[in-house]
Amino acid sequence: MAKKRKLKIMISSTVYGSQDILEQIAAVLRQQFGYDVIMSKEGSVYVPVQFIDNPEGACLQAVNDCDLFLGIIFPRYGSGITHKEFKEAVRIGKPRWFVAHEKIEYLRKLFEPYLFDEEKHRTDFELKKNSVLDSIKVVDMYNDVRYNWVQSFTNPGELLFFIEQQFKDHKKRLIELEQ
Repeated sequence: MAKKRKLKIMISSTVYGSQDILEQIAAVLRQQFGYDVIMSKEGSVYVPVQFIDNPEGACLQAVNDCDLFLGIIFPRYGSGITHKEFKEAVRIGKPRWFVAHEKIEYLRKLFEPYLFDEEKHRTDFELKKNSVLDSIKVVDMYNDVRYNWVQSFTNPGELLFFIEQQFKDHKKRLIELEQ
């Protein structure tokens, strides 16, 4: 009897301040739903020899290597690699889901008049790092994916509920990808 293939799901997110919920998400996807989880926070991103000195290259390769992509937008931007992973998932048409903390949607609406000119081009508006948002680039990241599925969440329970609804049926996702 052939061994059931485990789908690889990449969790892409900034880590600072979100370690606990990321560990929970990875555990649920692995232990309850049977996925092979790829997440740089855990060290489960495979680093090809050519990317030993290039973490960004290894992360972008992981986007290409995964079967499914889950992007999580928290109110921290980090180094920018997460943003590049999001763009790569969209560029290559990877099956993808995004979730964003409700603060990001609110801030997007609040800052929209400053972020874009009349022709909808991005202005040079920036924001000083503060306790609410470390970089306006978090809003840029949201804007880059908002025409995909982006589920808002307020608390970890809502985030876990969405993940359960989308990924609990590993077999169904496998069938969808094979068709």
